[in-house]
Amino acid sequence: MLTPKELNNKIERHWSSGRVLRAWMDLEPDLFPLRIGVGRPSARVMMDDFDQVRRWKQELEQGCTAGGYSIEYRETNHRQLGRQRLPGQLLFETPDAVITCLGKSRLFERFKQCHDLIIRQQPLLQAWLQAHPMKALEQDVDWERLLLVIAFFQSHPLPNRYLRELLIPGVDTKFIEARRGLIGELLEQTLPAEACNAGVVGLARHGFERRFGLKYDQPMIRFRLLDARAAQAYGGLNDISLPLEQFQRLNPPVDRVFITENKINGLSFPVFSGSMVIFGLGYGIAALNGIDWLSRCKIQYWGDIDTHGFAMLSQLRGYYPQTRSLLMDRKTLESCADAWVKETAKRIIGELPNLTAEEQACYRILCEDRLGEQVRLEQERVSFEMLLSVVQSA
Repeated sequence: MLTPKELNNKIERHWSSGRVLRAWMDLEPDLFPLRIGVGRPSARVMMDDFDQVRRWKQELEQGCTAGGYSIEYRETNHRQLGRQRLPGQLLFETPDAVITCLGKSRLFERFKQCHDLIIRQQPLLQAWLQAHPMKALEQDVDWERLLLVIAFFQSHPLPNRYLRELLIPGVDTKFIEARRGLIGELLEQTLPAEACNAGVVGLARHGFERRFGLKYDQPMIRFRLLDARAAQAYGGLNDISLPLEQFQRLNPPVDRVFITENKINGLSFPVFSGSMVIFGLGYGIAALNGIDWLSRCKIQYWGDIDTHGFAMLSQLRGYYPQTRSLLMDRKTLESCADAWVKETAKRIIGELPNLTAEEQACYRILCEDRLGEQVRLEQERVSFEMLLSVVQSA
């Protein structure tokens, strides 16, 4: 027998999924009329505790009187108790019936106000609103400001300003920063294709700012020019840090680029003609993607011999297929066995598509613990003499 609490849980699921609001917007034609079966008391309960059955019936009928649903009865003929008229189904004719039963009338009124405001000011958001009615309701007190933000980007596409510089009455930087994900969704629906950077997906690495043409605190790229003649192009400076955008425009007089994770290795990297070393990026190596002048250079990557080191190598080679690895092979690994440590970070064990056959073999050795449990050779544990030898042979 369906209790009032169970009934509430059943129809609450329809509400929280957004189906009731979509039905109000004529998008769920099959939901109403909504019928909820109430079950039936067993023959034993009818005989042993008919007062329980009577209370159950009264509770459902009181709910009906309070509004929301009507009751469809069924007749039963009990051998000892005779004919009984008991509830069979509860019938909710319209979305308003469910809303009344749940006590959501005030919430529903707030949704209707949001709905009318959004459709009036930004009709292009209709499809989004229909797909996400509960998300729209969660932001009910913010919609006036959200619509101001959308209108600003429509009037100022790709503004090339920091968030702090956006002059939107009543909207501060913190408001946008706290709602980047939602605002991004709304802008996707309301801006023309040319007002978005289609190559940027997600919020990582200032994705919102890059997607919609805003300035942001760019990562700093640190590098050393390993050739004194190359350094002369920059007034003799050879250890330089630049914001990513300026680094992209650099076009230095070198034809070889070494990339290494470890900062000290970058600072101590040996002199090499026509070369530079970039260091200290880690997984920030993604910042190097799409730099034109790097495409013309020979690139050598030196990372830890562990699963993450090979993952970064594969990532970099995906950007620049000419990339070669440096001191990331089985020979180097085995010759430094006394310097092995354990890879404590969660290891990567999936396929890395951009490794050479030799690199792939070394990576699998690590993944499968063939030389020991979670073997790792950190690049700073490789002797400087070994680095000098390899670089000189290059």
